[in-house]
Amino acid sequence: MKKNLFISLVILPVFGFSQVVINQVDDFEDYTPRNWTKSSSTLPNQNITTGGPLGLNDNFLRIQSPASGQLVTFNKAQWQGDYYKNDTSSRIKFISMDVRNSGTNIIFLRLAFTNDNWTGTDPIFCSTNAIAVIPGEGWKKINFPITENAMTNISTQQGYSSVFNGVTEVRILHNDSPAWDSDPIEATLDIDNIMARSTALLGTDNLEVKKKIKLYPNPSNESIIFNNNKNLNENFKYNIFDFTGRQVLSGNSKFNEQINIKNLTKGNYFIQIETKNGEIFNEKLFKN
Repeated sequence: MKKNLFISLVILPVFGFSQVVINQVDDFEDYTPRNWTKSSSTLPNQNITTGGPLGLNDNFLRIQSPASGQLVTFNKAQWQGDYYKNDTSSRIKFISMDVRNSGTNIIFLRLAFTNDNWTGTDPIFCSTNAIAVIPGEGWKKINFPITENAMTNISTQQGYSSVFNGVTEVRILHNDSPAWDSDPIEATLDIDNIMARSTALLGTDNLEVKKKIKLYPNPSNESIIFNNNKNLNENFKYNIFDFTGRQVLSGNSKFNEQINIKNLTKGNYFIQIETKNGEIFNEKLFKN
């Protein structure tokens, strides 16, 4: 039924967008990319008509990058506008979405925002913490906080409000660090149900989990410990991946107990733990 409502809109041009508002959602059921585009014509975004989070006949957006290409897509239409808003009950504080990594490399996903109405260098803010999307995990819900303490200023000395009072472009991108452009990667990212929210959607990564769980030492040569002062001896499952997404180590452990990594070769890894409450913590791991 939902899909039938949009079929007649496919042939119409899309213009005259209103300001971004809470609870607006891009579910891609109109058979278009919903104005999410790319600067390069190589591997353009695709609306895939089946296989989304709801399964058969659930549309989603596919974003691809070739070897050494950039995994980035941007929107200069319905996601423009005032996110901060004087009425705090209408303030957009989070953007959630369903994502799936259909490639073979780990994607470090971030959101970036700009307001290009400034004279000189445009201010840019990007997610401070990336969300890792791992190959083979299937669809999962993620949640990006876009409040001031969750964003990094990567351009000028202009403050947070200089962008979020009048966003002109939003980007979804892969990068190991806060940025406006993607790190080189060969990847396929599937996205659905991009939604503006005033409250957090409890997904795989959130700031509260990161605040109470710490990994140390990092870098490490022989062992690592996850510290959690709230639940000192709670059990958790862990998986360690290399940056291609290949699992190299897994097991069960407890907070504040050592995990042996001495058999890993020197290099960069990614570790994910899941607590008995379903909280998931992701962190980069450096083996020296």
